[in-house]
This record gives sequence, structure tokens and C-alpha cells, in this order.
Amino acid sequence: MIRFWVRHPVTTWMLLTALVICGVYALPHLSLEAMPELELPSLTIVTSWTGASPKAVQRSLTVPIEEAVRRVHSIEKITSRSSPGRSEVSVAFRRGTNLDFARLDLSEQLGSVRRGLPASAGQPVIIPYVPEEFRVENFFSVSLVSPLPANELRERAEDWIVPRLLAVPGVANVELQGGARRLLRVLLDLERMEALGLTADEVYRRLEALDDILPAGVVLRSGREWTVSVQDSVTAGRLGRTVLRMLGGQPITLDRVARLEAGHEDPGYFVRVNGENVIQAGVSKRSGENAVAVSRALRAALPAIRAEAPFPVLFEIDEDQGEKLEEKLSELVYRSLIILALLFLLLALAL
Repeated sequence: MIRFWVRHPVTTWMLLTALVICGVYALPHLSLEAMPELELPSLTIVTSWTGASPKAVQRSLTVPIEEAVRRVHSIEKITSRSSPGRSEVSVAFRRGTNLDFARLDLSEQLGSVRRGLPASAGQPVIIPYVPEEFRVENFFSVSLVSPLPANELRERAEDWIVPRLLAVPGVANVELQGGARRLLRVLLDLERMEALGLTADEVYRRLEALDDILPAGVVLRSGREWTVSVQDSVTAGRLGRTVLRMLGGQPITLDRVARLEAGHEDPGYFVRVNGENVIQAGVSKRSGENAVAVSRALRAALPAIRAEAPFPVLFEIDEDQGEKLEEKLSELVYRSLIILALLFLLLALAL
């Protein structure tokens, strides 16, 4: 075999040149991923609702989403889980189902129920199911540094920065960590409640039944304090006028048996950079998108977002898997060129 290639140098050089040209053409068209792509016939719908109790999540998020999902074709099984502040609905499809078309059909069905979901809840996000052992950290994460207080920065980031990051091609979801959302604390007066024949559970159920007020499910101080998450339109005065029950033809309102205090929820995460509290945005990309291309698009979008922001903010990139993949690709190309040069040199000496 070796003698054939040595005796036919023109054929050898032509084949090698053709292989090199094909490799150079294919290189920029390769899809780059940090982990292997898993095409499992399953999709998961994740919806967040900060401060929500599992029961409220089940009633206001999970059930409506399940009803919409049932209208999708080729479904084998639907499972759901409602936890504090989070709804997960997993949809298993029949074998051979095209997940791209299934995702499109699922998105159309979810569009019909989005308006009926609580205004303070996040938008449902469709993600491919990935086993626990294959799950990795955020594809891209950036810290938001600002002289504003962390809580105010988070609120402004949710309104301004997150929608613009979601508009970047290839971005699937953006999650904020750090800071806290506004809420109202309800401190019950047990003596007044006993005098009026009210129980803490009765107050809790009445608050939970309201459409724009959501008990968070956290009880402090021996059953005397609740934390409730509310929509922006709800004030302490309006909540205080909530009628708990009628007694002798007179309404018993919440402000007669409780004191309401405005505040912020206890943060689920504390993110610090150089000793300062910051807000961190974790970005996940869509399944099948080129990691390097999405990374470049995000880096290109950050300066424009910062320049247009109506509040002072700086971006510090903490994690960028796309950049790491790009560095590995450059190293691979460099080594390939060295090997190719040595191969040509050896062939030239042999011929």
C-alpha cells in the first residue's frame, strides 16, 4: 500500500490537498458544544413564581399548563411537580417524535394560557430533559455591578436587562441571583383574633384565595407572622381592607387583627464581587445552538445594553463556556496545522 502512494506522487498530493480543502471548508460549519447533545423524547416546562407556596403554584401555574399541554399531539405521559416558587411539567413523547415540531406545538398551546397566569410569575420556559449526571453550570453568567442597592438593581434588571438578553439570538432563558423582591409582612395580633373568633389558618386561607395576593407559605414567630408576595398594584392599605369574614353584619378586615409592614423577601442567593453585593444573571442557550456563536452575540450585545440602560450598571463576565470552546478550537487548529506540516514534510522527503 505504501509503495503505491510512493510510486504515484501526483495522486498522493491531489488526495491530500482535497482532504485539506474539505477540512478547511467543514471547520466553520461544525456545531460546538461543551456537552454532547441529548435528543431524548421529552421536554420540560419550567415556570418560576418567587414567594409562591406549593399549593398556589399547583393551582395557578401547574394545572393551567397541564391543561394546555394535553392538547399537544403524540404525548405519552405528563408528570408535574409543584415546589415553593417553581412549577415543572415534564412531557414525554412517543418514540420517534420530532422534538423540534413538538416544541413548536407546545409553544403554541402555552401561548393560549400565558395571559391567564399570575402577572408576577415568570414566563413558562421549555427546556429539553437532561439527566442529572449531564447537567452543567450556566452556559454564560455575568455580574451586574451598580451603585444602586441590590434589591433595586434586581427590580430594574428584571424590567430592563433580562428582556434584552432574551432577545439575543440563541438565548433560551435568563435567571437572576442576588437581591430580593418586594413583599408585605402580615403580623397577626393573636389576642384580637381570639376576641373575634378568628384563627390563623382562616386568615391564611382568605389571603390565599385572593387573585393578586399570594401567601409565601412561611410562618415565623410562633405562627404570628406571614410573608406574602403581591403584585405591584397591591398596597398595604389595600391589603389591610381585605374582608376576612362578616360578624354581626359588620365586616372584619385584616387591618383589625394584623399589622402590615412593607419589606423585601429573604434572598435565596448572596452574590458578592470584591466584597460588594451584586446581581448575577445566568444565561442558558437553546438546544442545538452553536455555543461559540451565542457567546459572541452576548458579548456584542452587552455594551449596547449598558449604554442604553436608564440606570448606572457595569457588566463583569464571570463564566463563558463559548469563549473556552473557542480557545480549545484555536488550540486544536494550531496542533492540526503542525501535524499537517510534518506530514507534508515527511512525504516530500519520502518522494
